Amino acid sequence: MDQDTENKVLVIKNIDSGYLVAGEQVTLETVQYDATQDIAENELMLQLLYATYDLFKRDLTGPNDSVDVRQPKPVETMSIAKVLNSNNENFQAGDMVIGRLPVQQYVILSAESASGVKLLDNPGEIEDVRLFLSVLGIPGISAFSSLYEIGRPKKGETILIANASDEIGQIAGQIAKLEGLNVFGSVDSDEKLDFITTQLGFDGGFNYVKESPYDALSRFAPNGLDIYYDNLSWMSRLSIGGLDTHYDLLGSKHLNAAFGSMRRYGRIMFYGTIAEQTVLDPIIGMFLHNTVLKRLTIRGFTLCDPSFGKKWGGLHQERMQQWIKEGKLSIPTYEIQGIEHAAKAFVEAFYSTQTGHTILAFT
Repeated sequence: MDQDTENKVLVIKNIDSGYLVAGEQVTLETVQYDATQDIAENELMLQLLYATYDLFKRDLTGPNDSVDVRQPKPVETMSIAKVLNSNNENFQAGDMVIGRLPVQQYVILSAESASGVKLLDNPGEIEDVRLFLSVLGIPGISAFSSLYEIGRPKKGETILIANASDEIGQIAGQIAKLEGLNVFGSVDSDEKLDFITTQLGFDGGFNYVKESPYDALSRFAPNGLDIYYDNLSWMSRLSIGGLDTHYDLLGSKHLNAAFGSMRRYGRIMFYGTIAEQTVLDPIIGMFLHNTVLKRLTIRGFTLCDPSFGKKWGGLHQERMQQWIKEGKLSIPTYEIQGIEHAAKAFVEAFYSTQTGHTILAFT
C-alpha cells in the first residue's frame, strides 16, 4: 500500500426524507488515508474485512436522539478488521479485531476509539469468522441471553416468535428447538414461512400478511402459549418510507393475540423499546388484566443490561460454537462483496426479502 491507496466511507444523510435510495440518502465518499503516516501513541491502523448493518438498523428504532442523521455522518456498525499498524500494546500487526467501526476501507483509530475494539476471540477455531457478526455476535447473544434469562424454556412448552425470519428470530427459534420446545413464528411472506419451517426446523408459523395472529394462534397453538418473543415491536420506530403505521398495527395485533393465548405463568419478552402505540388505550386494560390473571412475567431488555450480555456471554460462545461444529444451527449469510456495493447492501438490509444475515465483504 502507499499514500494513494483508495479509501471509501459509507455516509448516511437526510434519512427522514423518505424511502432509502442508494446514491441519495446513502452514499460513498472518499476520505483521506496515508498508509505511510506515523500513528500516535495507543492508536491503531485497521483494514476492514466484514461489516454488518444490523446494529445501525436497530439504532434507528430507539429514542429519536439515539442516531442523529440530519447531518451527513459515517455509518458505524459492528465490523471485523485486520490490524495493519499498531502503536498500542494490546494489539499487534496482523491481529484480527471486532468492534463498532465506520464502514470504511481503512481506519485510523484514536487511543479513545481503540478501547472500543477487542481481539476476535475464537477458541473453537470457527472457520467462517463472519459468524461473529451474527450467531456469535450481537444477534446471537441477544437471542440467547433473553431466551434463557426471561423465557426460561422448558421441554414441551410452546413459543411464538414474532418476525421470526430476521437475525434474532432465526437464532431464538433454533435454540428453542434444541431445548425441545414447540416453535412457531410469524413472517411477512410465504417464502419466509417456508424458510423457517423447512430450513430452520420451526414446527410451523404463519404469514401475517395473509392470516391474522388471532386465527393463526387458534390453529397451531389451541392450548395456548408459554412464551411470546416480541421481535416485531422494535420495528415500529423505523420511520422510513411510511413504515410507522404499518408496523405499529402489526405489533399491536401480535401482542393482543399473544396475550389472549398465554398460559398461566407465561413469559413475554420485548427486544429493545416497544412502541408506545402498542400499549396505549384501548388495549392497556386487557394488557394489565391478563398480566395479573395469568401471573405473566413481562420484561423488556437491551443487551447492555448486566443480566443479559455480561451474564450470558461466556455460555453463549461455548454453546453456540459447539452447536455450529455439530451442524445443529442453520446460519444463512447473504454476502455482498466490495466497498463499491456498500450503499446497495445498506439499503437491502432494510428492504430486501433475503433471509440470510446481510454481510458486506470489503475484499
